[in-house]
Amino acid sequence: MKHIPLLPKEEADPELREAWDALPFDLAIFHVWAHAPQAFLNYRLFNHTVWQEEEDGMPLRLKEMAVVHASVLANSSYEWGNHAVTMLRRGGTQAQLEAIIAGDLKSDVFDETERLVLQFTDEVVLDGRPAEPTLTAMSEKFTHKQLTQLVFGICAYMTNSRLASLGGCEIGDDINFGLKTVSPELKERLLEVANSR
Repeated sequence: MKHIPLLPKEEADPELREAWDALPFDLAIFHVWAHAPQAFLNYRLFNHTVWQEEEDGMPLRLKEMAVVHASVLANSSYEWGNHAVTMLRRGGTQAQLEAIIAGDLKSDVFDETERLVLQFTDEVVLDGRPAEPTLTAMSEKFTHKQLTQLVFGICAYMTNSRLASLGGCEIGDDINFGLKTVSPELKERLLEVANSR
């Protein structure tokens, strides 16, 4: 068995289906989450908080870079594909996106702060915590609130990546549920970059 099936909405728990129908969009990953209805209901609310804009919060552009990188490390084309679009929309560049997917985190397309955020993400994902010099450098640029929000974002998308893989979700699969996602041209280019790693 390569992955579990995506649960059709009509087969979902009635309480979940009512809440699901109230959402403004559908995602392939929801059809994985639906196998655990209570987790879906509660996790959706938490996941939403990751992307709430706050004046004193972690800048969403940097959080998107971290999420794309965490999703690349988790081998989830579904998540890095979805967040490629939002990273670009929030001010990241195509060159930065391709460098993250290619694993070229020291590229000169990143400034010092962006490189530091990517290094922090690398250490949180791979080592479970940032190294002392990395955390010290991050603490000089960001508040404790911002750092905590960043780790929540990284970990949420490690979770999402694992669940997407459990359900066999891949880049562009949300189009099957009526959501316009990454364009075919961008999808082809990003997969080409990922395969060249």
